[in-house]
Amino acid sequence: MTYHPSDARAWALESGEPVSAHGRLSYQVVTAYLRAHPKITRSLAAECGVDVSARGAISIATVEELTVLVR
Repeated sequence: MTYHPSDARAWALESGEPVSAHGRLSYQVVTAYLRAHPKITRSLAAECGVDVSARGAISIATVEELTVLVR
């Protein structure tokens, strides 16, 4: 599993988040998506060289760091 903006956009639409059909996703949408999908967040962290534990909660600081990297 890895992060795909199209998946985040579809998730946002299903969740009732305001998001455009095209263009860059907002910081808030990407952060919310990563917080809601820890497996994808862990995979993304591994791709980006960010250390995260294999289990348990992922810190908001880590999610925010990853959001900045993928936006």
